[in-house]
Amino acid sequence: MPVMTPSTSPPLSQLSETLSHLKISFPNDDSSQTQTQISEKPTRLEVSSSIVPKIPRIHVDMDVIPDVVAAKLATSLLGHVLFLKNQIPFPVLQLARLPSAKSDSRPGKLRRDLIDSFDTLSSHLDTTFTALSTTFARCKPPLNAPEADRKATNPAFMAILVGPSIGTAKSKVIFAVDDLEAKIWGLRGDVSRTRENDDGEQESDPDESFDDDEEGGELDDSEESGSSEDDDASSSSSSGSSQRPQPPSPPRRIPSVEEHAQQQKRIRVADQLLSRALAVADAEGRGMASELGNCGFLFTEVCLPHRDFISAPTQTHVLLRAPRRFSHPAWIPRPNFTNMMEQTLHDFLEETRLVVDTSADAENKPKNKRSAQKQKIEGVRVSGRTTSPLSALPPMNGTCAPIEQSEECQRQEEREEAEADEMIWWSWDGKLVGFSSW
Repeated sequence: MPVMTPSTSPPLSQLSETLSHLKISFPNDDSSQTQTQISEKPTRLEVSSSIVPKIPRIHVDMDVIPDVVAAKLATSLLGHVLFLKNQIPFPVLQLARLPSAKSDSRPGKLRRDLIDSFDTLSSHLDTTFTALSTTFARCKPPLNAPEADRKATNPAFMAILVGPSIGTAKSKVIFAVDDLEAKIWGLRGDVSRTRENDDGEQESDPDESFDDDEEGGELDDSEESGSSEDDDASSSSSSGSSQRPQPPSPPRRIPSVEEHAQQQKRIRVADQLLSRALAVADAEGRGMASELGNCGFLFTEVCLPHRDFISAPTQTHVLLRAPRRFSHPAWIPRPNFTNMMEQTLHDFLEETRLVVDTSADAENKPKNKRSAQKQKIEGVRVSGRTTSPLSALPPMNGTCAPIEQSEECQRQEEREEAEADEMIWWSWDGKLVGFSSW
């Protein structure tokens, strides 16, 4: 009986050769084997790009992200952005090593100014995230919220805008930290409270000791003349122990050298994860490397007419999302840019797949030319071990924690607290200007 095969299928000889490479053994009904064993020649599986997150994401092996780790990653990302966006000819770490023929030349001055500004911003970021962590810890929690719902972390967002001004930025990069530790820095817990109690007692001791000296000065003189220095030390220690009980010993702390070494190790690992994530994203075609100046055969038609607008280095602006109560001398509040930056943050969170619009109108709505030409939002998301996806966008004019509307909120103090917790955007008061020649 002839075998009918479709015209589009391969010949049986080729099909048999293909199947010969695939060996499948099915378990019998009586056997205890429960899995099908499939052995095949190694093949390369191509994964669809739709399941790859568009925004690079790194997972740090920490429950919460400390302020020092967030500051280091923010500084490292800023250096990557300056180089990838063609604002500097070499990475930041190599700029200081470049030889300069003339120290007083204009390229040399631009290079020194950028290096100085970058160093200043790096030092400011170290204290910025510490101040931001303290601000989050002082934010008012929701009214009538259970203690379990009061998180010890808050999401933090920093924006890096490349362009002549904040409103006309050509490139927008968002640095997101999901679990920034909320902690009032400067307190030492039991150790600080113990010292405060000791200081309080010491403040009251001088007056009492002064009165005792006036009343029994002769007795003290006779005791000093009849005893040695060792006897005085032993008597003073015994009298001090009899007057007040010895305070409990503070919790045992890790030595500062070992603690610092472990902290630096965590920072290096997180920095390596960031560099690797950016490199992998660039290799997969979803990185933030600028195409400016690399137009290939379109250079004469596209890049050349706009070379003054495209390839020339420009300024880089750094913005931070923080409550109004945030205080740092290097940051200037910019509430007039809040609506624009909140929309940028909205677009960024959509591309990180943290926020999905499930409405039928959004699915069936045709994409117009304006949405198709929407500016590309790039960035990096840093998460800890216990990070859960954000269920909603941060409110446009929200607070650190949502405050329920009640009669107590109508009071003046409640209104002031709500205003102090309102999220706005702040800009760094320094200046970062790129350069191309050296």
